[in-house]
Amino acid sequence: MRIAIIISIFLIIFGSAGYYVYIRSLQAFSWTLLNSKLVMILYIFLMSSFLLGKIIESYSIGFLSNTLVKIGSVDLGLFLYALLFVILFDFIRLINYIIPFYPNILTANYQKTKFIIGIISLVTISSLFVYGFFNARTPKVKNLDITINKAKAGFDNLNIVAISDIHLGTMVNKSKTQRLIKTINELNPDLVIIAGDIIDDNLNVVKHFNLLESFGELNPKYGVYSCLGNHEYISRAYKDLDYFENNGIRMLKDTTLKINDKFYIIGRDDIEGKSINGKERKSLDELTKDIDFNLPVFLLDHQPYKLEKTAEYAVDLQFSGHTHNGQIWPFNYITGLLFEEDWGYLKKENTHFYISSGYGTAAMPIRVGNNSEIINIKIINK
Repeated sequence: MRIAIIISIFLIIFGSAGYYVYIRSLQAFSWTLLNSKLVMILYIFLMSSFLLGKIIESYSIGFLSNTLVKIGSVDLGLFLYALLFVILFDFIRLINYIIPFYPNILTANYQKTKFIIGIISLVTISSLFVYGFFNARTPKVKNLDITINKAKAGFDNLNIVAISDIHLGTMVNKSKTQRLIKTINELNPDLVIIAGDIIDDNLNVVKHFNLLESFGELNPKYGVYSCLGNHEYISRAYKDLDYFENNGIRMLKDTTLKINDKFYIIGRDDIEGKSINGKERKSLDELTKDIDFNLPVFLLDHQPYKLEKTAEYAVDLQFSGHTHNGQIWPFNYITGLLFEEDWGYLKKENTHFYISSGYGTAAMPIRVGNNSEIINIKIINK
C-alpha cells in the first residue's frame, strides 16, 4: 500500500510537471506543428517511455525494454532542463508582473518574443544534453597522494584504484564497463576498492548482458573489494552477493578483513539497508573492536554521512560515493547542502576522506558541471 501511494504521488507530480512544460512550449510555438495531436501523442510517449520500459523489463529483458529505457533516459535529461528553463522564465515573468521592467522591444510583439526565447531555450537545452552525454562517456582519472604513518604497515607504497557508483545496467552497458576495466588495468593497482552502487536498479539486466564478467579481468595483488550501496538494495542485488564474488568482487557487508597482515579493509552496510531488511548496520565500535590500529585501515562506506564519527578512530582513509556531485548542474548545490563534503578530498583529524562523483550515471545518461571519475590513490607510509 505504501509503495502504491508513493508511486501515485510521483506520477501526479511528474505528470503535472510534464503538462506544465508542454503548455508553456505550446505558448512559445503556438503556430507551429507542435500545436497538433500527433505531437501531443509523441510527447506523452516520450514522457512515459522510461516507465514503460522499466515495467516491461521487470517481466522480459530484451530489445523492446532496452530501447524504451534508453529513449526514456534521454528524454528525462532533456525534460529536466526544459522544466528548469520554464521555471526560470516564469519566475522572471512573475518579477515583471510585480515590478514591470520588460523593455518595449520585448512587449511590442510578445508572441514573437516568446518564439525567439523558445528557440534559444531549445538550442541551449539540446547543447547542454549533447555536452553532458559525451562528458559522461569520458571519465577522468584523478590522482591523489595520501601520506600515512603506521608502524606495522607491510608496505611503503600502495597503489589503489577507487571507483564508486558504476550503475551497471541499460545505460552503463558492456562497452562502457570494458573501458572501465581497461583503464583500471592500465593503472596497475595493488588494490581495487568500490564504494557501492555497482548495480543500477535491476540485477537481472546485469546478468542478461553479462556486465559483471569483465571484472574477472582485474587481477590486483590484494584483490577487489566493495561495500554495498543503496542501489544494491533497490535492485535486490544484496540477496545475491555470491554473483559478485563469482565475478571477482569481494562484497563487504559490515565486514572487517585483514589483508595479508598488511592492512585492514572495512566495508559498511549501506545506511538505507534498514528500510529494506529491517536490520541496523553495525557501528564502527563493533567493526573496529579487534583491529590493530598500528596497521593501515581503509573504510568503505557508500554514503558520506557523519564523517566526524569516522575521524574519532584511527582510520586512515574513508572512500565514499553516492552523491554523484549532483550529476546535473545545479543539483550539486543541493548535494552540497545535504553533505558536509559531497565531492573531493577532505581531512578530519588523521583521517583522509575522498567522496567520489562516481563512474556511471543514474536515470539520465548525462553529466553537466562535473565529471565521471576513477581515482588513483597512492598511499605512502612514512
